[in-house]
Amino acid sequence: MNDLQSDSKPLLSEAIDLFNRQAFFECHEVLEDLWRPLPPGPEKTCLQGLLQVGVGFYHWQRGNAVGARNKLQSGLEKLETVAQQAQYQPPFSVAQVILSSRVLLNRLLEQKGDGSLPPYPESEMPKLN
Repeated sequence: MNDLQSDSKPLLSEAIDLFNRQAFFECHEVLEDLWRPLPPGPEKTCLQGLLQVGVGFYHWQRGNAVGARNKLQSGLEKLETVAQQAQYQPPFSVAQVILSSRVLLNRLLEQKGDGSLPPYPESEMPKLN
């Protein structure tokens, strides 16, 4: 990452670990501390997108269909913007997160009409590499 201070890198590692353990609320807290001081740019957008994807999965865990759809959609839009910027190298595979999360979001969108949620797909959650 480009603008993160070296003393922030342990926080990034913690956020990645929390995301991978599906501790999405805690991941959100750490990512907020990381992205807020950053200047506008792909690094900030990447962290915001990851935060929103994680919050979407948190809403799914809690049974909030509307929150899950909305946050996954907005987070994926940010990550897709970042993925198109060749000069920026994110600290994880954005393409893999987008692919896995898009499949799960589509599953949610299929259920949109009745407001129900499919079961939380714990074993299918994306991992940050």
